[in-house]
Amino acid sequence: MATRIPQEFIDEVTSKTNIVDVISKYVQLKKSGKNLFGLCPFHEERTPSFSVAEDKQIFHCFSCGRGGNVFKFIMEIESKSFPESVIEVAQMGNISVPDQYQVSDNNYQSSDSQTLIKMYEEAAKLYSHILLKTENGTPALKYLNGRDLDDKLIETFNLGYAPNNSNLLLQFFKNRKIDDSVLRKSGLFAENQEGELFDRFRDRVMVPITDESGNIIAFSGRILNKADGVAKYMNSPETSIFNKSKALFNLNNAKKTIRDNKNVILFEGFMDVISAYKSGVTNGVASMGTSLTDQQLYTLSRLTDQINICYDGDDPGVEATYRAVTQLNDDRFSYGVISVPNKKDPDEYIRSEGGEAFKNLVNNGVQTPMSFLLNYFKRNYNLSNEHDQIEFLNRSLNEIVKLQSPVEVDMYVGRIADEMNVSKESINKELDTLRRRMAIKRPANNNRNAEKAVLEKVTATVHSNYDRIEKSERCLLYWAINFPEIRINLKGNGFNFVHVNYQSLFNSLLSYGEQNDAEEINISDFMNVLDNDEKNLLAELEMMPMPAEYSDQEINDYVNNINNSDLETKVSDINHQLKQAAMVGDNKLQLELTKQLIDVRRLLSN
Repeated sequence: MATRIPQEFIDEVTSKTNIVDVISKYVQLKKSGKNLFGLCPFHEERTPSFSVAEDKQIFHCFSCGRGGNVFKFIMEIESKSFPESVIEVAQMGNISVPDQYQVSDNNYQSSDSQTLIKMYEEAAKLYSHILLKTENGTPALKYLNGRDLDDKLIETFNLGYAPNNSNLLLQFFKNRKIDDSVLRKSGLFAENQEGELFDRFRDRVMVPITDESGNIIAFSGRILNKADGVAKYMNSPETSIFNKSKALFNLNNAKKTIRDNKNVILFEGFMDVISAYKSGVTNGVASMGTSLTDQQLYTLSRLTDQINICYDGDDPGVEATYRAVTQLNDDRFSYGVISVPNKKDPDEYIRSEGGEAFKNLVNNGVQTPMSFLLNYFKRNYNLSNEHDQIEFLNRSLNEIVKLQSPVEVDMYVGRIADEMNVSKESINKELDTLRRRMAIKRPANNNRNAEKAVLEKVTATVHSNYDRIEKSERCLLYWAINFPEIRINLKGNGFNFVHVNYQSLFNSLLSYGEQNDAEEINISDFMNVLDNDEKNLLAELEMMPMPAEYSDQEINDYVNNINNSDLETKVSDINHQLKQAAMVGDNKLQLELTKQLIDVRRLLSN
């Protein structure tokens, strides 16, 4: 059982951690002014509204409102408790964590998601043990070794083996007193016609699928002994922790290299990713389906703006590459194609030609999408035949006309002119004709661009619709947080904020200062004693563009505005009553209300 993590250890982790280093593992950050900005990892957006203040060690999203320190970030993105997030951040910084602070892995009484994550972790350990330590796993281990996967690589990807036993895993969890309802929701089991559960994966090499944080959320099982009517691969069904539209195989391992290399390589199969990893190409991922989804593209857009496609070199693989090239038109990315020679898949190529040859192909053999398309079209035509030449030219020009760069257009027009022995002038004339036809057909308003503009407008909006009173509260609270003399003066005068959320944060501020005997408030440490709403509000206030110093007149104005809020509310109420009195023609009431309004306004002006 883990003991409570003491404040001294939390302080040590805080002092040795830079929030930018941690968040950069999940978000591609770029400097803009004093802070760093990127796409928010908690919601989809086109315009970066997620900000990190390195000097204050906090983050805040101006769009969704989330904010906090490094521990809050890990709690949010990895669904961890505060103690778990402290340990996670410590481990990221190679800070030794005493055993008594470690959170137990055997607690199945937490949230549903955490329970399933723990179950998948335990299942992976069992499958790994069977593969590496038992006779049952020997055939599977020989199969993997035969594909040049050594024990180190097997352990890196946590590969395992599910034996041909229908209730091995079922009994494993029943012995741990896991309720049937949880077993049914886990996706690890199927049920027969009588409603009895049995192990979903049997006689399969097990490949764990992890989320971006490295938690195992699903399995892909490859059949070891092929039988008629049995699928070669079987994936976990979707659960509360696994959505195949979001998951990307190996993303957790590949994130750092993706950021460093400024590109990601998209493979078709998991074995291709693993073989590439062994060869030293560690920025590869694979999707759970045939094409990338919007959610997967958004995840990658936080890490890079270059996607290189490396599918199989056989005919189906080339067709899949063609579909990917023509369907991947998200303008957040540039695209490249790595064509594997001799109709081999990446895994076969690495095993036959060696890892260095594959690394050379990856580093020096990236084609542009247009170059791939021209080669793809040539596969389908006999260019010694005039009819096929015209067909090839028409298909090629229909793609070249989409290019925005005049240099690219000129380069590919020259390439086609040389290959077909025709003049560039005649091809350019064809292009001009094609452009005019396309301009006539083009709709006045491009729906995709219109939707993008709306999305950018929404995500770029900062929540700034505050009235005069609330603006005064926000500014005054900011100065009270950063200057002890202001909060001491406010406390001494028995000052109260109008809105409950600002008063609550102010109370927490006073309590924190007294308990820590601190005049200067460490914003990141202060976050640790706040609830979620207060953390978000504190981050929002601290990210406001404020001057370095305040003036006494400014503070007095804020205090007066807030203290007179009741009078301002009364003015608003009287004005509303005046309108109603005018509508019914009650002159006597109008006169009485006007006198009241004059009196209240006199008080306000004083």
